[in-house]
Amino acid sequence: MLGTIRAFWNDERGIAMILVAIMLPVIVGFALLVIDMSRANSLHNDLQKGADAFALAGAAELDGRTDAITRADRAILNLVHNNYRFSTQGSQQPLTATAVITSGISWRYLSGLPTNDSDPITNANVTTDATAARFVEVTVKPVGFAAMFPASYLTGNSASNSMNIGSTAVAGNAGATVCQMIPSFICNPFPGQDLNQIATSASLLRKSLKLIAGSNAWGPGNIGFLRPSDGHGYGETDLATDIAIGRVPECVNSRLIYTQTGTLTTKVTAAFNTRFDLYANGNAFPSKNDNRWPPAPNVRKGFKTTGKCVSTLQTDTTKFRGLTPDLAFSGQIGSGFWDYDGYVSVNKLTAGLAGFKDANGQSYSNTNPPSRYDLYKYEIDHGLVGTQSIGGETGTPGCAATTGGTDRRLFQAAIVDCSSQAVVTQLNGQSGAVPAMGFASIFLTQAITGSEVMAEIVDINGVRGRGTLSSLVRTEVQLYR
Repeated sequence: MLGTIRAFWNDERGIAMILVAIMLPVIVGFALLVIDMSRANSLHNDLQKGADAFALAGAAELDGRTDAITRADRAILNLVHNNYRFSTQGSQQPLTATAVITSGISWRYLSGLPTNDSDPITNANVTTDATAARFVEVTVKPVGFAAMFPASYLTGNSASNSMNIGSTAVAGNAGATVCQMIPSFICNPFPGQDLNQIATSASLLRKSLKLIAGSNAWGPGNIGFLRPSDGHGYGETDLATDIAIGRVPECVNSRLIYTQTGTLTTKVTAAFNTRFDLYANGNAFPSKNDNRWPPAPNVRKGFKTTGKCVSTLQTDTTKFRGLTPDLAFSGQIGSGFWDYDGYVSVNKLTAGLAGFKDANGQSYSNTNPPSRYDLYKYEIDHGLVGTQSIGGETGTPGCAATTGGTDRRLFQAAIVDCSSQAVVTQLNGQSGAVPAMGFASIFLTQAITGSEVMAEIVDINGVRGRGTLSSLVRTEVQLYR
């Protein structure tokens, strides 16, 4: 009997089954817990991606204009479609505009954020002013999640098997930024017009601008200059050099530009005119030997050249004709009609421009003139730059050793709302800091020979129009929380 008991005691066969039986609930429990954690994480991830997408869509519209909140609301309601899974509401649910009410998506606009990310957003940060809204906070109401892990057996509370999972995101618009432009700004030439629509308006884009510098009567068509944010030591020579090259001393953000109003000094004028193959003698500024400021590939300007680098403006427009301004002006803004026929005749381009027509296939004329920028480019693209005028002028540069790209006669400028008295007060202070409405791409139609910069708008903001700003202007939209 004793031997039988001892043999049973020493028999270890089947012990693994006993251990498995004991540990099986634990193993199954941990497996269910891991699965629950994975499902909960996936649900939260789906909700967070939806909140992030809603916030980014709304923030992209917060550009400081008066209709920014209206556009942001529309973007949130219409541009995003996300699905989430693993909630108690079903296997797959939508986060879209049609589900805003049922899913409890809400948002509010903020003028600023607490300095410390751990501090809560309060009502002091909330705004309904479209011009002040820089951030949007999107909250997705928590949705139910049912766990498979049987916690209710341990607690006796069936609610222990469920929880609510939600998400919140904050995105902001830091404004449009340009890092490659000449340091300049212009007063909005088309007040009352939607800047984003101007790029598609041929009648507005072909209007001449008389950009006048140094005036205290700021209005459509005035031009001023920019400086670095600290402003120290940035003088006329620095400004002229940056204008000649086509660069700013630091990137310019539309939220706040730093102005340096002044006049068209001799150096500043010469800096602009490098684009027309006009240079100082020898190595004086701006030197023709410095390849940082080459001429454009088409410099036809109504000048007579005697020698490679000696050019003088001609008054006889029957023999020498550049891209002349509009025939009539209201203030500093032209009518959009100029002597195209005279330009074609004097420069003997009738045959070469036979294929130059508008979007409807109609030939251009004085009653249907093209934009001067389009004409300038057509001459380059179709080998007409070397065609001699009646007086012998061509558009081929001959002074500088190198030639720049087609857009060398373009310059970019910040657009300022000079109808605002608060802005004008800053400008009259000669060294102000004001917001920009956007950015313009401007074509120099003539070399500067007086107190005005004769020009034509090519693009304003965005990627529409001719696309000359699409690679230069970037909108900084990002998630902050």
